[in-house]
Amino acid sequence: MYWSYTTGGVIDSSPTVAEGVVYVASQDHSLYALSAQAGEKLWSYVTGGGIISSPVVANGVVYVGSNDHNLYAFNQMTISSGEKRR
Repeated sequence: MYWSYTTGGVIDSSPTVAEGVVYVASQDHSLYALSAQAGEKLWSYVTGGGIISSPVVANGVVYVGSNDHNLYAFNQMTISSGEKRR
């Protein structure tokens, strides 16, 4: 095994990997960005509901849907702070 990372809830979806970052969503209401190389947490963002959908990365934006009835978009270039796209 290379590494593992434990979230605070069940993971029902597949992770997405883009530019050395693994994005994984959890039923603990959080989207996590982890270093693909070491599995270290880069950032996380808490939504208002559990997340069972897989994150998607397209054109520099990370998208994920939450059971709080929102679709979240994060600018991949500024994700080190977990900043949402404006």
